[in-house]
Amino acid sequence: MATSRTAWVSGGTGLLGSHLVERLRADGWAVRALVREGSDDSALKALGAETVRGDITQSAAVLAAGMQGADRVFHCAAFVDDWAPLEKMLAVNVEGVRHVLDAAHKTGVRRAVHIGSLAVYGNGDQVDIDETTPFVETGDNYNHAKIACARAVRDVARETGLEVVTLVPPYIYGPRDRQFFPRLCSVLREGKFAYVDRGERPITPVYVLHLVEACVRAADAEGAAGESFIITDGRSVTRRQLVEILCDEMGYKRPAKSVPRWLARAFVPVFEGMAKLTGAAEPPRLNRFRYKFMATHLTFDVSKAKRVLGWSPAFDSEDALRKTAIWFRENRPDLLPGDAKTGRGS
Repeated sequence: MATSRTAWVSGGTGLLGSHLVERLRADGWAVRALVREGSDDSALKALGAETVRGDITQSAAVLAAGMQGADRVFHCAAFVDDWAPLEKMLAVNVEGVRHVLDAAHKTGVRRAVHIGSLAVYGNGDQVDIDETTPFVETGDNYNHAKIACARAVRDVARETGLEVVTLVPPYIYGPRDRQFFPRLCSVLREGKFAYVDRGERPITPVYVLHLVEACVRAADAEGAAGESFIITDGRSVTRRQLVEILCDEMGYKRPAKSVPRWLARAFVPVFEGMAKLTGAAEPPRLNRFRYKFMATHLTFDVSKAKRVLGWSPAFDSEDALRKTAIWFRENRPDLLPGDAKTGRGS
């Protein structure tokens, strides 16, 4: 058990950050979490974490003031969106990352664990790909920003000598998720969901506790400095399996509609073009980001993480998905069908 060590964590109130703080505190770490103004930090304080108000878009000098004395930095904060302006994406996901890593170097931190994104590999089918796969530019803002982020991390590490370990997850899910599951639940609740090719293609998401375990191991693993590691559940499920687990636990009617992949792909530029033409503030119902989630083959090779980090998924994918769905059923009544409060649907 780690003792008398201090971790600095960005994104502490988010899905990954909050679970990571919980694990670090349980392991005996002192934790200092960066929390944006207006965010509720009561749960972090209840865990015994110290919170520092700030934002990664602040300068490295400002961030360094709250990072003094830290042994490890865990950079979990990011801006994930499928329709935001490129400037905002770059400010957080590139310049913000530079600020955090520069601050870590200035304060004498030896190693930082950075959370990357599998968005760098593009929107096409990804069949058992590993960390040697080349980046693929797709033209969408999020993909562009995450590729620029990965290159910035590499450059800062080379320029400063800071040990940076990058963990590269796909779609993250788990209790307290505010993005992936809530959005999917809303579409299912409203009966607006349709499969692509009957939902038969595989997808490999990552349970938040699997990613937390990888973070903890990456903090000290020999041979990990300067390396990237794909982290997933280690086993894929089909879109249909994922959706039906969520429907059964939340009480939604299982969707029956399906469209062929060629048709969904053909409509992506149409929907995106109309949204851009009208200056829509909200993303269209179908764009490249959403098409990727719905229609592409997404499986990944995690053997490098197993070999170098000594990491392996602790939970079966379907069990972890079901645990998450149950948490939502019990904690998010606003997402239940109709006026239902508890229990499964038929």
